[in-house]
Amino acid sequence: MEKLYQTYKDVAEIFIVYISEAHASDDSWPVGYAKEMGIKEHTNFGERCAVAKKLVKDKKLTIPCLIDNMDNKAADAYQGWPDRVFLVRKDGRLAVAAARGPWGFKPGIKAAEKWLAEY
Repeated sequence: MEKLYQTYKDVAEIFIVYISEAHASDDSWPVGYAKEMGIKEHTNFGERCAVAKKLVKDKKLTIPCLIDNMDNKAADAYQGWPDRVFLVRKDGRLAVAAARGPWGFKPGIKAAEKWLAEY
């Protein structure tokens, strides 16, 4: 995702939208990084912002990060949980809507890169 951002940041607005943590350390299906970083399920917006900041820093990302509110409207509207790639055209139509979850992420990045390269 960082490579996509660095390549196309001058021709497209690219963002990460951080939503509720999919596999927090106190979740029924925790993942290793959540345990290592002490990431728990967010109980307020401040916690969500702190975790997003921590992850962006840890992954050395320069992509602007937007943070979904605690009502999870962005995640619900785009069915983005646990992760998903979208490319929205200037006219508001979707150019790329990748499959949900980790299996759709890499193909979504590739599809977005292909679309942007042709654009």
